[in-house]
Amino acid sequence: MALSLSPQTGVKLTKKDKADVLKKINRGWKSTCLIPDYVFDESGNIQINSDKNRRLIKIVKILDDGIHIEKALKNKTLRIRWNLISSISQSKEIKNSLKIELKDGKYVAFEIYNSYKIRQITQFIANYIAEKANEN
Repeated sequence: MALSLSPQTGVKLTKKDKADVLKKINRGWKSTCLIPDYVFDESGNIQINSDKNRRLIKIVKILDDGIHIEKALKNKTLRIRWNLISSISQSKEIKNSLKIELKDGKYVAFEIYNSYKIRQITQFIANYIAEKANEN
């Protein structure tokens, strides 16, 4: 499930960088996201409206119970639990983003916040998600 990016030579994440990334992961960042077109039916159950993904700009947080995309479903948070993740890769649909493949065949993509060390941060976040998914 590991993502293999070729990092820029000579550029590494320092301990301070890693601490900053971990804070940002828990606090969240504004991101362009692609999520499945989920809707709620009359009884409040979640359903898929169409096969195409919706593009949204929302806050993404990575917490202990999964990846959270705030207010992705009207005013509700979309939570992707760790046990639903099948693979992680780079997304070609959004620049500097990760694509999280789900076990049901759907996927979610979200942009990593912009930084000088974008490849290293993307790799760090991908590894963090992979570790969390393997733990659960």
